[in-house]
Amino acid sequence: MKIERIRISNFRDLKDIDWIFPTVPTLIINRDINDQKLLDDLLMKLFYEQESQLLEKQKDNAAAEVWISEDNHHFMVRYENIQIDGQITQQLTFSDGNGYKVNLPEKMTIGEYLFRARLQAFLQGGRITWPDKDSQDNLFLRINNLSQGGDEDFSLTKVRASLIGAQKRVKDQRESMELVKAEYDALRNEWENAHRQQEANRLLLIEIKNLQENEAILSEKIALTHKIHQRLDCLAQNPDYRELRQLQDEISRLEERQQCLDEGLRAISSDGAVDWEIIENFREECMEWACLQKDVRSLTAEIEDRIILIEQMQKLLSASAYQGFREDEEQQLRRVMEERDSARDRLNELILVREELDELKLEYEEEITKLSKLIVMSDVTEDTVNRITRKEKQLNRWQSYKICNITDQLLTKPLKIKSINERLSAHLLEYYQRYHVANYREFTSRLEEYQQQQRQVENLKKRIEKLQEKVNKEPKLLRIIDSRNEIIKLALSKVEAADFSEWLNGWLAYQQMKKQRSEETDQLNKDLEQKLDLEKKLAICAEGMSENLKNWGIPVGDREEILSAILNVAGQLQERDAVKEEVAKYSEIFVKKIGNRDLEQLSRILEPLAELEREQRLSNKERLAEMTSWEKERVEIHQHLEVLNTRLQGDEQAASLSVLEKKIEVKKRQWTAYEDLRHALNDAQAILDLSWQEWQTKYEKNLSEEKQWIYEHFFSQKGKYTENETVVKRNYFSYRLALAQLALPITTEVPLFFSVGKISEGDQTFWADAAKYLNKLGLGRQVFLNTEDPLLAEILLDDGWSPFSFVDD
Repeated sequence: MKIERIRISNFRDLKDIDWIFPTVPTLIINRDINDQKLLDDLLMKLFYEQESQLLEKQKDNAAAEVWISEDNHHFMVRYENIQIDGQITQQLTFSDGNGYKVNLPEKMTIGEYLFRARLQAFLQGGRITWPDKDSQDNLFLRINNLSQGGDEDFSLTKVRASLIGAQKRVKDQRESMELVKAEYDALRNEWENAHRQQEANRLLLIEIKNLQENEAILSEKIALTHKIHQRLDCLAQNPDYRELRQLQDEISRLEERQQCLDEGLRAISSDGAVDWEIIENFREECMEWACLQKDVRSLTAEIEDRIILIEQMQKLLSASAYQGFREDEEQQLRRVMEERDSARDRLNELILVREELDELKLEYEEEITKLSKLIVMSDVTEDTVNRITRKEKQLNRWQSYKICNITDQLLTKPLKIKSINERLSAHLLEYYQRYHVANYREFTSRLEEYQQQQRQVENLKKRIEKLQEKVNKEPKLLRIIDSRNEIIKLALSKVEAADFSEWLNGWLAYQQMKKQRSEETDQLNKDLEQKLDLEKKLAICAEGMSENLKNWGIPVGDREEILSAILNVAGQLQERDAVKEEVAKYSEIFVKKIGNRDLEQLSRILEPLAELEREQRLSNKERLAEMTSWEKERVEIHQHLEVLNTRLQGDEQAASLSVLEKKIEVKKRQWTAYEDLRHALNDAQAILDLSWQEWQTKYEKNLSEEKQWIYEHFFSQKGKYTENETVVKRNYFSYRLALAQLALPITTEVPLFFSVGKISEGDQTFWADAAKYLNKLGLGRQVFLNTEDPLLAEILLDDGWSPFSFVDD
């Protein structure tokens, strides 16, 4: 990594420059220490975005650019001040050799990207500033810091002393903090007691409130029940109240109707269109006509209602799913269900038959196995049995006669032939060996056993065949069940019934509706005939009244109109008279029933009546027991309330929780701060010791060896300068440069920026030796030495350094 070029413009304390650096170590000469610091701050801003007050004081058009290269890659970093809305804003731009912006990962700086070194590593290995005060004591202190922890500004001894002092001060406060802790615990206990008391009081108040509500509810129940009891007594004393109210409502309705009819008649009378004399003369005929007319209208209304009902039933029957069924559909379905159930029962019986068949088959196989053991006897015929029996009898007779035995003995030896006894025995033995028996008794026993086993097998076979015949009927039964189920399912699906019971209910309802329709139709025909008769009578009556009107000298043209008016008035008169009769009848009944009672007062007590009717379901004894129970419970609650109120008033007032909490918080903060500080100091001491031990283990040896190598190879042992001062500077330089090498990887190409202010008189030889090491270091990495001292500049120029100066020519 190489810095190729730096260009600076419009900086207050630096002249405008455009430097291109060679490969040899570079010397930068400044006018004073401020210029030197400004250049250092500018480089730190460019690479690690470190803020600087010197940069903030620059002009609004100040700019700086740095070109860096690595192998074939080129980069440019630009710093500039831009004025936005009257304020100067610092802006950094990082681009590649083609001018395209380089996007860095989040929180990564340009220096980390270019040098692959974090800020701390760069400050230790890429930037070195020689102390302004390079006295022996100051350098000795820095050497100790470097040798102990690798940081010249960090004194392990001072930090340890500070930690020990802080721990001592914390320890001295232990007793006072224990008192704070005791106060905290006491306050905490007081708060808990107060909180418990407050919570107990809160629960006590809730319980009191609930008890008060329960007491009020019970009191209300008792009062309501008592009132209901009084109302029930009143209802018991007036059992005819409902009837009286109904009579009153009916009388009111009839009186309203009578009033309407009277008003209509008064309107006709005032109109003068009808002569009331005519109406009085035709009163009987009018009343007859009005009665007939009333009957016709009533019958007409009934006929119309019946026609509507028949039409509705016809629509329901037409829309019914039962429409397509036969009249004997119920009997047919019952027969189908009986056939299905019968087949199902027989099928269920076959389960037992199948089990019996399986058992018989197993028994049959066992018997067959037994029979196979006697299979040799299957060749025995009746002739064979007779022959063996005859031979056996011959042998027995021969052996039973002494003469036969003597004859065998006499003939056998001389003639050298087998005796009769031997020949008979040989024949029998041949038979017995053929049938695997030893003698005749065993033969007959074996033969009888075979015959008996054979009969057993035949019997089992016949039983199996009979049972198999029954089992073979299973497919037929299944077909019967399936076919009958299909018939039933089809019938049920037509009417969307879940089962036969639902279907039957619908069928019976359908048949009942058909019957009702037939009955209603017959009644309609009768009503029509009756209406026809009434209309004839009505016409005859009207015709008679019309004939009578001739005697009054009424013109023929007006007769129809007058007759119509007369009939209208007659109808109203007839209705009014009927209403009057009903009013008189109901009023008489009402007066007799009411007596000297006030119905309005009864209504106020007994209404709503439905509520009392519901209460009547409960007996007086039960109601009284319920009221007694409620009153007892109410008294108990009241007594409990008095006890709770006394207890609540007797409790001491607890301290305010908020005040206690504030006190607790103050003490807690004091104690927590003390404990946190104590633990923090202990942790800091442990971390410090651990870090120091880790650093000593990992880096102390390497740092010492690197420092010693620099010291021995680059500092001359000859010279006339002061021994102690020289040793300290050489040691410090060796330590600091050794740290710069070890802080970065061995193959690092991070540039080294070395800043030196004024050097002391007599240090020329020391700096000449130091320049040798820097020259050597410049072979592997780019080295910049920034100084304001002309004497040091002269030493470096004599050593071949390339100069760049901010000093005006």
